[in-house]
Amino acid sequence: MKHLYIYILFAISATVVLLNRYTPLYINNNKLHFLVLFIAAATFVIIIGHFFGKLRTNKSIAVTFVLVGLACFLKAFLTWGGDWKTQEIYYRNIENKNKTIQFQMRGDRFAFGYKKRVVAINHIAPFMDWSTDIDTIAMDHSKWEKLNLKVNDLGLQEK
Repeated sequence: MKHLYIYILFAISATVVLLNRYTPLYINNNKLHFLVLFIAAATFVIIIGHFFGKLRTNKSIAVTFVLVGLACFLKAFLTWGGDWKTQEIYYRNIENKNKTIQFQMRGDRFAFGYKKRVVAINHIAPFMDWSTDIDTIAMDHSKWEKLNLKVNDLGLQEK
């Protein structure tokens, strides 16, 4: 029964990690993103360890958690490009208030400057968004309320 929970936890966490990586689903909380990545990696290593008959004691499982945690931290530190932060909300959908069109910026680690994008955001949960690229010139403006709301999540100084 204990192994069933580990398999379920792995399936859920690995699915969320893959969806975040290969679809427009975006986990906008870096702590939650790290936690999901850690759970996916740790449960995978435990499943492999059980399959080969290695991880039998609680001590070996605890050491595995520490080593996987360090590996996930190093991976996150070396490959993390920063989170997309909203600088301005251009439009809000009239029918669905959870849909907005935003100007976002991301400061990359080990690089100078910022990457920029304009995306349509559908807020699924407080920690999860569905973001898609949008052309603000070709969109149907009758379905959107113009806001031009300054947010400045990065805390940049105005010129």
